[in-house]
Amino acid sequence: MMNNYFLKLFNDCNKCRNYGLLVLRIGVAYLIITNHGWDKITGGPDRWAGIGTFGMKHLGITFLPAFWGFMAAFSESIGAFLIGIGLGTRVAAGLLMITMLVAVNMHITSGEGSPEMALLYAFASAALMLAGAGDLSLDKKLFLADK
Repeated sequence: MMNNYFLKLFNDCNKCRNYGLLVLRIGVAYLIITNHGWDKITGGPDRWAGIGTFGMKHLGITFLPAFWGFMAAFSESIGAFLIGIGLGTRVAAGLLMITMLVAVNMHITSGEGSPEMALLYAFASAALMLAGAGDLSLDKKLFLADK
C-alpha cells in the first residue's frame, strides 16, 4: 500500500515540483532568518550602518550605509519570511539573491570567511525567483500568478 503511494507521488511530476518548492522555500527561509536575518533586523540603525559600510565598500559604494545595511537585514528577515510563506516570492527571492551576491563578493574580496554558504543561498534564491513559489503558496492562493 505504501509503495503505491510513493509511485503515485513520483508519477505526478507537478505534485513533486510543488512539494520540492515548498521544502526549498521553508528551508531557505528558516536558515536565513535564524542564522542571519533576525539579528540584523533587530540590530537597529547602528548595526545596519555597520553592515552597509562593510558590505558595500567592497563594491566601491560608500554612500547611505544604513540604507544598504537595512536592505540586507530586510531581505534576510522579512524577505525570507515572505519566501517561506510563499507571498511575493519572486521579488523577495530576487532581493535575497542580490544580498547574497554582495555577501559572496565581500567574502572573496575581503578574504574573510568562505563565500560557499552565501553562494548556495544565492543559487537557491535564483531558483525560487525563476520557478516561483509553486501551488502550495499564498502567491497561488491569492493571485493565481504562479501557474
